[in-house]
Amino acid sequence: MHIAIDCTFFGHEEARAKKLSLSTSFFTADILDAFVRLGLSDNFTLFINYNHEEFFKSRFPQYKLQVLRSLPLTLAYRLTGGRFKGTKYLKKLGIFKRKTAGFDAVWFPYCVDYTFVKTSLPSLCTVHDIYPVHRNGKEGWSFITDKSCALSTVSNYTKDDIVKTFTLDEDRASSIKKIPNSIVFDVSSKKETSALSGKKYILDLNAFIEKKNPLTLLKAFNLIKDKTDAALVFCGGYKEEAVWKEMQDFIARNSLKDRVQLLFRVTDEERNWLLTNAALFVTPSLFEGFGRTPVEAAICKIPVISTKETSLYEATMGLARYVENPKDEKELADLILEKLSHPDSPEKLEEISQTLTNNYNPENLARQYMEIFSSLS
Repeated sequence: MHIAIDCTFFGHEEARAKKLSLSTSFFTADILDAFVRLGLSDNFTLFINYNHEEFFKSRFPQYKLQVLRSLPLTLAYRLTGGRFKGTKYLKKLGIFKRKTAGFDAVWFPYCVDYTFVKTSLPSLCTVHDIYPVHRNGKEGWSFITDKSCALSTVSNYTKDDIVKTFTLDEDRASSIKKIPNSIVFDVSSKKETSALSGKKYILDLNAFIEKKNPLTLLKAFNLIKDKTDAALVFCGGYKEEAVWKEMQDFIARNSLKDRVQLLFRVTDEERNWLLTNAALFVTPSLFEGFGRTPVEAAICKIPVISTKETSLYEATMGLARYVENPKDEKELADLILEKLSHPDSPEKLEEISQTLTNNYNPENLARQYMEIFSSLS
């Protein structure tokens, strides 16, 4: 069995900085690492962008690589100093399709309209969410209804959303396999954020984008700023400029500059310190295909408050505290104060951590993927 794995969706900034920052990249890396630990990496070849080769050789040395390149693209990349990447053409021009010939199957770990390529091979398409379908329509998503393409999702929420949105028949719906994201990370290497040293703080570890709903948390904190000595820290690796500006304006208008920090693209060591030293983790998100960060926080034995939106209740296994209305800052403010005043016992936090750790064990999930690959090839 020899499986081609599409890794062309990894971010250019990730490859350049040699640091993963996107949830889909973390997911794929966790499974690839698990295949290595299981002694299975020889079964796979990673298909990568021409300008990501150095990163993949360093990060995944156990794997064979198929570098997708085209002379016009590489020349344009060099002549523009890396500004022109044009990697979408590696698929549009048929380079990906030609290079996968001879493999037994192909896996698309992040399958959306612009990453999928129809080939003659059996395919496994892993869908994290169909948020783009709800915003932009179904064009390019034909793999959802193509019965020659096996489907897996990272949550039952996403599976149910697909079935409903695409009105799948019973046979197609029942064939979709749910395999959650694995959660594995090493937080032993840490770097203290000096401005927070010795301080109590509430942490939101999410992108600064509309669907993550950070402004509701900011408004909730403003309601209780005089009732707690805790600071509020937002930390993310991606931002929408309109959301970023709206948050900065709110902070300025309400004199929160000394109480709220907006941290952007911190190091892994700084992120680890923030995650393991928070008094409380809060995710006000409105949409998640899975919902990784609150699970990470709970595994680190940090109390978690979450919304129940989309997959978040499922991902956290009902083990967090939840707001009913994710846009109600008063409800969120009251719950934050309650949780800060009456934190969970160390024994309860340990129990939650162990339950989630066991559920998201990467080796177990990698074995489930191997079962699908075996059925394809």
